[in-house]
Amino acid sequence: MKWLKRIFDFYINSSIHVSLAVVSLVFVTYETFNISYHKEFVFFVFFASITGYNFIKYSSLAKLHHLSLTESLRAIQLFSLVSFVCMVYYATQLSFDVLLLCGVFGVLTLLYALPVLSRKRNLRSFYGAKMYTIAIVWAGVTTLLPVIDGMQDMKVAVWISFVQRFLFIIVITLPFDIRDLNYDREDINTIPKSLGIRRTKLLGIGLLVVLFILEFLKDEFQYNNAFSLCLICITSAILLIASSDKQYKYYASFFVEGLPMIWFGLLCLLYSLLS
Repeated sequence: MKWLKRIFDFYINSSIHVSLAVVSLVFVTYETFNISYHKEFVFFVFFASITGYNFIKYSSLAKLHHLSLTESLRAIQLFSLVSFVCMVYYATQLSFDVLLLCGVFGVLTLLYALPVLSRKRNLRSFYGAKMYTIAIVWAGVTTLLPVIDGMQDMKVAVWISFVQRFLFIIVITLPFDIRDLNYDREDINTIPKSLGIRRTKLLGIGLLVVLFILEFLKDEFQYNNAFSLCLICITSAILLIASSDKQYKYYASFFVEGLPMIWFGLLCLLYSLLS
């Protein structure tokens, strides 16, 4: 069964799983605001997520060890190149407004990954910047971009959803920071490093409560959306509470990262049952 493990590891390490999570949140936005699906936009987000994540994870590693790359890393490089080409193709089919905002998020990604602020520092070196950068990019790509691409008005509810998505991403990032607590470099400051694991979990639960309360501030309250949000907040809280600095190898990278897929699945199930 080693070949199954290799396939699964490639699925995780090549960022297919996290990219499907990003796309799932795009579909949550589609359902929430009744926006027609745009196939080209969905594929663009999927391939752009793979390209961006693999660039962040493997660019420095490939630069240092380009002559002795493992077979799996070479496969990921090739897969990333194909994804980049697909991303460019689908980008040509998007509107200028969408591409302009994508450029902003792309710059944030570069600031996060590359030492452009100084010779040795990027956004990851500043306190909390790692988490906030990821949350802003995810929230923007999965809420603002689908609305703009669907030519919908930027209503108050959209901005509330943007804040909710921002808080959600922060919460599901916490198990990763808890996992990496003993491995992060000293110059990378995270919330678990500052607050400790227990207070970090309390903070995450508090953010989930705020996230859910924000749902009641929207002009049009939808029971399906509120109920699915309640369930995903409870699930997120359980996974956060169960996380530790000595967690199962795939706990964060598969189960926690898969929460957006569960959210979209719950939303689809509720719409099918209650429609």
